[in-house]
Amino acid sequence: MGTPPMSFSFRKHQRLLDKHAFSAVFDGQPSRAGVSSGTALVVPSSLTESRLGVIVAKKNVRRANQRNRVKRVVREYFRLHPLPVPTDVIFLARYGVAERSNAELRADLEVIWQKLAKKLASAE
Repeated sequence: MGTPPMSFSFRKHQRLLDKHAFSAVFDGQPSRAGVSSGTALVVPSSLTESRLGVIVAKKNVRRANQRNRVKRVVREYFRLHPLPVPTDVIFLARYGVAERSNAELRADLEVIWQKLAKKLASAE
């Protein structure tokens, strides 16, 4: 019959879901990388896949549709550009991220991912 179609969804096991998972990243001496639109915190994971949590505060992005757009772009980038080792990642959006276009946000995420890849490679 052929191979099944590739799934591009962001599955539940790829997400940081609860308070304990987020606390483990914040309390676990995370590596940080940031640009003007946000900061990523990363800790190595004992799981086989990387997981992502996204925090976009109402204080920083007032409109819900803008918060959802930022989260959607970050999730898409995480899914399409996996880090080299299993990690838990939290992306913290900064004030002004809503004014950035999707392309600008993707460019910022590319810079963050490159910084994180270097830090993870040097930590091994």
